[in-house]
Amino acid sequence: MQNLPVMLATPPRRVPLSIMALNLFNPFAQIAWGVFGFAMIFGWIFMGNADFSALTFHPHGQSHGRVTSVTATGASVNHQQVMANHYEYSVADTKFHGTSYSSGNSPNVGDEVTVEYDEKNPERSRIEGMRRAQFGPAVAFVAIFPFIGLVLVAFATRTGLRRNALLRHGLLTTGLLVGRERTNVTVNNRPVWRMIFQYTGRDGQRHEASANTTDTSRLEDEAQEPLLYDPDNPSRAYVLDEAPARPQFEPNGELRGRPVPGFLSTIIPGIVIAANLLVLAFKLHLL
Repeated sequence: MQNLPVMLATPPRRVPLSIMALNLFNPFAQIAWGVFGFAMIFGWIFMGNADFSALTFHPHGQSHGRVTSVTATGASVNHQQVMANHYEYSVADTKFHGTSYSSGNSPNVGDEVTVEYDEKNPERSRIEGMRRAQFGPAVAFVAIFPFIGLVLVAFATRTGLRRNALLRHGLLTTGLLVGRERTNVTVNNRPVWRMIFQYTGRDGQRHEASANTTDTSRLEDEAQEPLLYDPDNPSRAYVLDEAPARPQFEPNGELRGRPVPGFLSTIIPGIVIAANLLVLAFKLHLL
């Protein structure tokens, strides 16, 4: 490994923000954030337009209403066009407007309909037998996809946090490569290998550390690879030549920052987070 001092700075070391970002938003995290962001597109489209009125809407009042217009939404359920049925109704001499959704048959403009409404908030209503949103509650199954993406993000973030903790508090030693095995994962059509290193901790016991990589050459270019391990839990270790952020050091043993790669690593997660916050704010009528 290039640029490794004989002695690292005494723990706790200062970990530059750019290195922290590179670890938190490592290559696996980039994929995880991408999966989560892509899945949330469908999550907002379907979950954000799903009718959960069975749980959230409890009408106790009824009124006669009149259909003012019927428009196609562009969505479909079971190959049937979803129609938006706009209507007006009155409660205590106050006129209100609402929209209910149906699949298949819809009333005609001018038809009289029965409107169910919330007596505490008469603006909340629906045409009897129709939905308050485009889709029924069954579309909630799409939530599994954002959930999977979120699990991947959590796993990748946890790995990054551990690496940052080891950079701050870990002890330096070297590990001997004792084995490698091919995993079932591929990245850009290249297999991911699990490299296993053996080292001796401060407790005098032998421990093993593993590193996953598609490029085994950089973990085989030295007789022993430098790594950091947790003195309180020697089973936790970080092989320094492992992706994503190969740390570089100043002559005094302090970590050197990598501002440009660190900034670039935040772009995809930043876009995903910002986009979802904007949609949430729009849904909550904050914008």
